[in-house]
Order: sequence, then structure tokens, then C-alpha cells
Amino acid sequence: MKQEDYLNNNVYHIIRQIYSSNQLLHDVQISRIYPDSKTFVDKKLRYSESEILDKYYKFKQANKNLVPTSSALRQFIDENFEDGNELEEWTPTDFTVTPSIVNKIRDQDYKQWAYSLNSIWKTLARKTKIDVKTHPDNYSLIWMPNGFVIPGGRFRELYYWDTYWIVKGLLLCDMRNTARGIIDNVISMVNRFGFVPNGSRIYYLNRTQPPMLILMVLAYYQATNDFDYVKSVLTDLGSELNFWLKNRMFSFQKDGKTYKMARYNALSKGPRPESYREDYELAQTFCTKEEKAVFYGNIVSTAESGWDFSSRWFIMSNGSNCGDLVNNSTSKIIPVDLNSILHANASTLSVWYNRVGHIDVAGKYGAVACELLKCINEVLWRPDRGAWFDWDTANHKHREYFYVSNIVPLWTESYSAPKDTIANVVLGYLKDQNVIESNYGIKYNGTPTSMYSSTQQWDYPNAWPPLQAFVVQGLDRTRQKLAQRVAATMAEVWLRSNYKGFTEKSFMYEKYDVLASGETGGGGEYIPQTGFGWTNGVVLEFLDRWGDVASYKSDDTCIKKT
Repeated sequence: MKQEDYLNNNVYHIIRQIYSSNQLLHDVQISRIYPDSKTFVDKKLRYSESEILDKYYKFKQANKNLVPTSSALRQFIDENFEDGNELEEWTPTDFTVTPSIVNKIRDQDYKQWAYSLNSIWKTLARKTKIDVKTHPDNYSLIWMPNGFVIPGGRFRELYYWDTYWIVKGLLLCDMRNTARGIIDNVISMVNRFGFVPNGSRIYYLNRTQPPMLILMVLAYYQATNDFDYVKSVLTDLGSELNFWLKNRMFSFQKDGKTYKMARYNALSKGPRPESYREDYELAQTFCTKEEKAVFYGNIVSTAESGWDFSSRWFIMSNGSNCGDLVNNSTSKIIPVDLNSILHANASTLSVWYNRVGHIDVAGKYGAVACELLKCINEVLWRPDRGAWFDWDTANHKHREYFYVSNIVPLWTESYSAPKDTIANVVLGYLKDQNVIESNYGIKYNGTPTSMYSSTQQWDYPNAWPPLQAFVVQGLDRTRQKLAQRVAATMAEVWLRSNYKGFTEKSFMYEKYDVLASGETGGGGEYIPQTGFGWTNGVVLEFLDRWGDVASYKSDDTCIKKT
């Protein structure tokens, strides 16, 4: 089945018109009634969709189809919508005020911090109100059977790749039942939609996010040794991976040889509902419907990548990355991180299916893993540079710019060379790119996402928690002494910056500024968000690994020379 047919048959009939494409949505979002476009599409309907749209059609006719004034629109919205209030606060039943991770932490400041981070899980924990299940047509929120942890800030729903680090953090805080319930929420969406959407909102159903579900289950298994649970969800995990293999693979040529690798390539029939005004206004740059359609597709594909937005996805006419959002060309790029994660997924499923005796299925996923590893080695790996690079299918060349994604294969162990060799050349690459100093000292308060200041939030000088996990844990997993020493220092610098921000402002941010210890990063479509689920999870992972040696220095020195 083609991707277009899959989505038309299985998803678009679920995405209600009022949350995706209609004159009311257009008028409200373009009017700037709400500073954040997400506000409107998160509202609850007071009446049925057809009733509201019919009333708005008559309302427009009575006003000669002119765009209503802001006050008239506000009145119409107040009469037909209300704040969703779909979630209720929830205290997980397995929450404990004394998580075992604190016993691994030597520094008293960090020990108290870990207690505070553990308490934040209660602050971010939610359950979906029963009315969402009873009256699903009145909400954009998708019903979740179990409680879950929201990221924080404007993000009041479950998000796909955020959830991986939330699950990791919960497991480290001994909340195994909660973690399993959250994974079951994600699996419930696979059962309903055939894949995991970007987030648990109807308007996210035309895209997914980096495929972390199998790795969530792996984390749960490693923490609990509960293989019975793994067996119970194997079919669902296969369905998730198969979605990517059927709908996101792309064939291209390099050096006269044909390869098939994954890319982000979501479909869109217009602006993203939650960022409607921003997308619509940018689309006016283009003259034809066809050009606008390509633009919308690339915008939603970038949202699918999780890196929304970044110069990583900009392709200028000369192939460079020095553009802006109108140059977004995500669907033309073969990403290092996506293919590495899929390689890890296929390898993991192969091992698990072999363990339950399904040899044929194990062989199928083993072959997928081998083919992906071969492609990663032959297409993306550059031994002369010491890193892996995204492949530009439009210009038939590597994207030779620094992004943290360039070393994600360390994290997934998607390479064939000896660990010592890989560790040494990657460290050389990090020095060449001025990410670390020639003596392996740490230059920044975290590894910057890129070295290009584009004003986009997934670029310099911002550092994102999941990317710190990729680089720090990737180096650590090589088991090469120097790489592990650099990883430990990077982790210590990140912990100090996060702790400084928390002690001064009582917040954990979704991203940080590498030039200002403890300060939030900026840029992007919305103001910096606090909470923050994946930030807490990564900090807890670093404390679990290095808490016996890490310490906070009161002199605010956040850069430590090795």
C-alpha cells in the first residue's frame, strides 16, 4: 500500500475537519486572536463539528463572506468552544519520596536535586478525563488508557520521542508500573492508528516522530527483566517498525549503487493546525499551489523529525544550509539519526523474536538490521572526517556541517569498525569542529546542536537534552578510556548548568544556551518552555551513571578542563 493510500484510508478520516482544514480555523488563526496558534486547536467543542461549521458558514454569509472582526470571532468562539481541560492531575500509585537513585549520588546538592526532580514527576503527571473517552468527537486530545507524564509548558499531551527519556527517568525513580503504563499508552496508538503519531492530538495524525517505542520497551526490560511483557507487545512493536519500513524508505543512488534508507516524509494538506498562521504566512512566499504543497509537506516532515526547526534541513540552490524556513527540504535528506535508531530497533526485535522461537521473523528483522548497517557504513560514514553525515539526495552529496546527529551511531552502536578506532576518530572530529578543545577540555555548557546560528531553536547556541544523551552516552558506550573520560566531563558540565538554572529559577528547561550556564535557549516558534520531562530524564540518567563522582562547584565554574 502506498503511503498516500495508507494515510487516506486510516488516518485522514479521523482528523476532524474543524481541527485541520476549514474556513473557521483559517480565520481564527490568521486573526492572531491567540498569540500561540496551538491554543485554538486544543479547545473543546460545545456542539458537534457539523453544527459549528454550519453556524460559521451562515455567520460568514450574513457578513458577506468578509473576515470577521476580532471581537466577532471571539464571541463566536466563546459561544461554540470552551477550554479543553481534558486532563486531571494524578499521583502515580508507585510514586516514592525516596527513589533508590539518590543512594548513588555523592554530592549533597545533587542528592537534594534528585529528590526535587523526582517530585516534579507528580507535578507533570496527568490522566485523561473520562469525558474524552465518552465524547471523543468534542476534543482534539486522543484518549489515553493510563496516566502519563506531560513534557511541560504548552505541551499538555503525550509526545512520542519525549516519552523515551521520561520513561528512562521514571524507571530510575523506581516507578516501573507508571513507566509500563505510559508505554502501553504509546502502544494503544499503534493499535488504533497503525503507527505512533507525533503526539496524542488528532491534528498530529499526519506525522510521527523519531521511532523510540522499541527502545522504550528495551529500557523497561533492562530495568525489570520482565520478558513476559516484551512477549506480550512484540506484535505491536513489529507493527511500529513495519510502518517505517513501508512508508518512510527511499531509494537513491550513490557512486552508481542503489541504496534504500529511511527519511522523514510526512504528508500535509496545508498548514500545521497548531502552527497554522506561521506556516500559512511563510507559504505566501511561493506562487503556485504545487510549490505551497511541497513547502507544507517539508514543514510537517521537519516536525516529524523532532528538530523543528534547524538549518540541518535547509537546502539552498548551491546545496548549502545557509537558508531559512522557506528552504526547508527535509524529505530530500537521509538522516543519520533516524537510520541509526531504526537499525537499533531492527536488531532488538531480531534478538527478541529469536528468543521466543520465531526464527523466520527474527531472520527478517536481522536482515533489515544488516542492510541498514551496511547503508550507514557505505552512505553516511566518512572515515576521513571521523563522523557520519546526512545525505542530500537532491545534490547527491553529504551535508558536511556539524550537527550532534552526526555521531548518533555511537549511541546506537551502528558501526562495524573496532570501538577504539571509532572512538578515536570521533574525538578527533569533535576537536576539529571546536566542540571540545585540543586537550579534550570542554568548551561549552553542553554540546551545541550545530555550529551555525540560524535563529532556529535546533541550532547554535542551543543545546537539547536528548542530544546530550546521544553524544555523552555514545562516547561512554565505546568503552574507550579517553572517550569515557570526555563523556564524564561533558556530563558533569551539563549537570552543573542544569543545576545552576534550577537553583536560581526553580525551573528545568526544555533546552539550554551553551554560552550562558543555566539559562534557557531561545529561538523557534514559541517562548521557552519549562517542566521539563526529557530534561529531567537525561539529568537522572547522568546522575545514575556518574553520581558517585559528579559534584557542583559553588564558584559557578561550569567548564572543566580534562
